[in-house]
Amino acid sequence: MQAGGFSISGLHKSYGSNEVLKGIDLSVAPGEVVCLIGPSGSGKSTLLRCVNLLETPNQGTVTVSGFDATDPEVDLNAMRRHVGMVFQQFNLFPHLSVLQNCTVAQTKVLGRPQAGAAAVARENLARVGLEGFEERYPDQLSGGQQQRVAIARALSMDPQLMLFDEPTSALDPETVGEVLSVMRRLAAAGMTMLVVTHEMGFARDVADRVVFMDGGVVVEEGPAEQIIGSPAQPRTQDFLRRVLNPTEVDL
Repeated sequence: MQAGGFSISGLHKSYGSNEVLKGIDLSVAPGEVVCLIGPSGSGKSTLLRCVNLLETPNQGTVTVSGFDATDPEVDLNAMRRHVGMVFQQFNLFPHLSVLQNCTVAQTKVLGRPQAGAAAVARENLARVGLEGFEERYPDQLSGGQQQRVAIARALSMDPQLMLFDEPTSALDPETVGEVLSVMRRLAAAGMTMLVVTHEMGFARDVADRVVFMDGGVVVEEGPAEQIIGSPAQPRTQDFLRRVLNPTEVDL
């Protein structure tokens, strides 16, 4: 697998007797944008977290940027340096400024000198439209601004792959667009991205491929326009009908 891409083969994940992932096979090529869609509880977020081993699979292999993440001997810290992750909640340090939030991991994990880390952080804050916000604290920012700081923080670690776990689900409707705009620019710049999302417009317009999951399995996958515009599987059709036309759903 080239740098920036990843592959999953035969992935199973259970919590006690609850099997959440039931043999997932999925690969993402370098520079590809893939969106995971599906109902809550379908295993999307668990799959995402298995990519960088925030969750440990019970069975299967995960290869990320040349690292076999499921090898007991793998250097997880080295592997995770290639992977940035943005969560539903922003997970910023409330006692640190925006600039400090974006430099602390650089200095502690990558060993960058403070001046170099600050320069990288400022560059990435500008990329997400937050130039001039460096000295503010998280409680002085809107939800959308906090999520953009979280993206800048992840980018400051120079990842080859970005994972997004429903990054707009905790935002007010008015601020969703500013985060999606940043993600669109990252995709256009060639960043490899795996995105769990309920934003069908974003998935249709930005994703190279859409994967529909339900019940811990991949039901259907293909080009975004095909899956969202003309899905083949009845379960995919039903899900998208409910998501795209919620007022027309029969009770």
